[in-house]
Parts: sequence; C-alpha cells; structure tokens
Amino acid sequence: MLLKEIIEQLEAFSPPHLAESWDNVGLMLGHPMWNIQKCYVALDITDAVIEFAIQQKCQLIVTHHPFLMSGLKSINLEDPKCRQIATLLNHNIAVYSMHTNFDSCQQGVNDHLCELLKLRDYHTDEPSIFRKGFYQESITLREFISRVKDVLGVSYVNYTGDLNRQIQSVAVVGGSGGSMVAEMADCDVYLTGEAKYHEYQLAETINLCMVTAGHFETEAPALDTIRSLLRDLSLEVVTGEQYLGFYQTV
Repeated sequence: MLLKEIIEQLEAFSPPHLAESWDNVGLMLGHPMWNIQKCYVALDITDAVIEFAIQQKCQLIVTHHPFLMSGLKSINLEDPKCRQIATLLNHNIAVYSMHTNFDSCQQGVNDHLCELLKLRDYHTDEPSIFRKGFYQESITLREFISRVKDVLGVSYVNYTGDLNRQIQSVAVVGGSGGSMVAEMADCDVYLTGEAKYHEYQLAETINLCMVTAGHFETEAPALDTIRSLLRDLSLEVVTGEQYLGFYQTV
C-alpha cells in the first residue's frame, strides 16, 4: 500500500487541523510514494525503536510524539537526531506523527481515557484537547485513584485533594496537561499525565482535586487504536516493548 494512501486514512481519522498551533504533525520523514507492508506504532522515536523497526523490516513507524518539532539548521551526523534521520533513510523507513490532533479527535487519547474510566457524557461536538465527563453515582477521590491505577496499570499516582471527597465530574487530558488546570475548575477532579509544582498549588487553591498518573501511562493505551486502524488497512503491525527502553520506574 502506498504511504500516501495510508496517510489519507490516518488523516481522515485524526485530521491535522485539530492539532494545536504550536504542534508539528504529519509526515516527518519519507516519500508519499513509498510502498508500505509492515509498520510499527510507538509513543516516540528512540534508538531502540529504530533498531527494532530495522530488525522487523518495517517500512513505517507511526508515533504519537512528533519526531521533528523544531527546524533543523544542518544535517550534522554528530547530532543524535540527525543520526537517527540518516539511519531511518538508509533503511527506507518513513515516520508519520499524530500528536495533539490524536489527543483531540474522536476515539483519540482523551476519548480512550474516558472509556477506560467509564465516564458518561464526555463526547463533544467542538474540537477540544480535553474531555469532561461524569459518573452517574459519585465515588470518593480514594476510589477514583484506585480506578485510575487499575485501568492504567500503574502502582502509584500523585494527587492533591481530600481522599474522602465525593467525585462526580471528571476532566481528563492525557500526557502533559498541567497548564490547563484553571480550565478544569468546574469539575471535581482532573486527571492528567504530569503537572508542575505550581500547577498543583493552583489546583489546591481553586478546590480542584488533581491526579497525575504519568505522561507515558496516560497516552500509551490509546496507541492500540492506531494499530487497529493500520490493521484494517491490511498492513502488518509488529508489536514490542522497545519504546519503553528509556523510561523506567522503581
């Protein structure tokens, strides 16, 4: 299947215009006329991901985080990013990234989080990077945290708020959503991947419970949606844990 045909399907599912203005999404590396049979989906491009894709004879890597964000001023092979570009091109491996457009689209990262948490009425007609949903019957913050740990498979989270507080309205943003705390003030709790110290302070000030469960952990589950979409195109999608190679928790 031609890469341009794959891109058409990916962009029909997650339109690039949904991306934030600062973001960089789309074809990062490669040629639209390359023929693709086998691909790999990962959160990031790392040396381990590239090596795995080469071993598996993949022609395409689809990532969530953009492979290229800032403009390159030279191709100096002493630079790690440039070395990765050279390696990928030497093996005819294309890279396509779908970032905040995948966060915002229907069935994207944040919809997936809502589904995992079994929230109600989280759908929105307006493109928005966040979702707000509800529980029909309230639960305590302690119970909400337990649910987050269970569905995301994490052993710990960071949080602020009274563990006995009743939770009914929930806001979610996968990844790094700490800067959006103020926009969630009308909810009981805000789940995101990571936040800064002063953003926790703001949440406490506006009486908003906040739970952070990890940048990777809140985004990675939704990658299965991309894998399914690619398989529906009759592409072979290889799987592996190589994208975890740089990320450890003790």
